[in-house]
Amino acid sequence: MRVDILSIFPSFFDSIFSESLLKKAIEARVIDIQVHDIREYTKDKHRRTDDEPYGGGAGMVMTPQPIVSALEAITKDAPARRILLTPRGKPFRQSDAVRLSKEKRLLFVCGRYEGVDQRVTDGFIDEEISLGDFVLNGGEIAAAALVESIFRLLPGAVGNSESLETESFERGLLEYPHYTRPEDFQGMKVPDVLLSGHHKKIENWRREESLKQTAKVRPDLLSKSDAVSTQFSIALVHYPVLGKDGQPMVGSITTIDVHDMARIGRTYGARSVFIITPVEDQKIMVDRLKSHWIEGDFLKGEFERRVEALDIMETAGSVEIMLQKVKKRSKKVKILATSAIESPSSITPEEWRAKSCEADEWVILFGTAYGLAPELMEMADYQLSPIEGAGEFNHLPVRGASAIITDSLFGKRRRPGDERDN
Repeated sequence: MRVDILSIFPSFFDSIFSESLLKKAIEARVIDIQVHDIREYTKDKHRRTDDEPYGGGAGMVMTPQPIVSALEAITKDAPARRILLTPRGKPFRQSDAVRLSKEKRLLFVCGRYEGVDQRVTDGFIDEEISLGDFVLNGGEIAAAALVESIFRLLPGAVGNSESLETESFERGLLEYPHYTRPEDFQGMKVPDVLLSGHHKKIENWRREESLKQTAKVRPDLLSKSDAVSTQFSIALVHYPVLGKDGQPMVGSITTIDVHDMARIGRTYGARSVFIITPVEDQKIMVDRLKSHWIEGDFLKGEFERRVEALDIMETAGSVEIMLQKVKKRSKKVKILATSAIESPSSITPEEWRAKSCEADEWVILFGTAYGLAPELMEMADYQLSPIEGAGEFNHLPVRGASAIITDSLFGKRRRPGDERDN
């Protein structure tokens, strides 16, 4: 790869590019880095590269002529992807490093002062990139950071390429803690699991610690669904739930409960969707409805997607009976309860993601009527924070709340700045 850097302070890069792995990569011709002095391309006798802004205001603005002349001269022999380093650019992420590492040639323009004349950006720049939501004196540090991030992904740049796969951000999470000798340093010991030699346990520990660190420092990263790989089921509970008077009651099942919950579960990858009721007639009604769609040959062709959804629908007389069914296929099962009322122990979807590896399968409980009875809340391992609407009104239908919550836990979405490759 060839990298060109345009700066009014070219000597800034002398020590950075002459140390460590980057120096070795340059010597091995893995990467060719050329730094250019923008002042060499100015037509001003004083070699000025800045001027006062039109419209007034504080500071100076980099003039277009020297930058454009440099861009045209440097890329005359071969094109390059031209990147302006500026605080107003798109925040740089690991996905950008991967994308840019596939380019044959990159050209970084280091902005200074109040910025660069807009006509440079409009006519001669492919994209604008920022290191983050803060301001530097210039783009030189940003250019060095991008080069460091990108060159490591080039073939032959890093000795053990497998180490790149477990680094922070490569899998949407921050990296797990690392330890080396001695085993005991000032009373602080290496976790026993790392000394066990049990590779599967070590792998699980590292993933759990990675999730915990991400939830603590960068919970926004956990909005990506690939951070959660655990199995789960959902359950619509009709007993025991609370009535309007706050007393336990049995809710009534409707056909729309069956259809909607089945489709929600299938959409987000649930292993099973349970309808919990002790009323035998209602369980029979659910079973008949399911068999009507699944076993009726005249319906399969036209309603295959509905049949596919209903195939994961089950009934159980109680939450305890449901758990017995789940534990036959999953060794470690935990419960996540939902409620429209905040509790001091409630956790957010991001916090739950950090705990998701605690179980082989999770069961998400949704209560009908006025919510799950206290004994079910006590049975749960965790309670999820309630959905916050836009105003004072707080009375979502349970099927709507189920879809929103399931999406918040398992739905795929993009974070800001994760636009598709240009």
